[in-house]
Amino acid sequence: MPRLKRHGLALASCLVLTACGCGSTPANEEADARMALYVSPCESPAPLLLSPGEKVPDSYIIVFDKALKDPFARIDLLEWKYGFASKSRYKTALKGFSATLNPETVGALRCEPDVNYIEEESLVQPY
Repeated sequence: MPRLKRHGLALASCLVLTACGCGSTPANEEADARMALYVSPCESPAPLLLSPGEKVPDSYIIVFDKALKDPFARIDLLEWKYGFASKSRYKTALKGFSATLNPETVGALRCEPDVNYIEEESLVQPY
């Protein structure tokens, strides 16, 4: 009898979620479609943080692991390897850079060992 109650409760929960439309939202579907652009050829790619607001087209911030000794030398190597030019370089508050990149390069950079995460650049509105 307890088993029947559990199954009934699970079924009721599913029906409620389906009825209220809580299972899938347009925002989640849009995020899934955007993530599909960034195919990474490795098993454990670094996280890609999508902008919740208006994003700067094809512009990303790549953040390295804090333990990286020489971020600028690493940026030079990645620029040469993938054929892009960084817009800005960071080594104080965080170690990394910003660049205009295509989705394939973003996917490849997610597999680089020193990359902690990649974030889409977004527009910031003043108050």
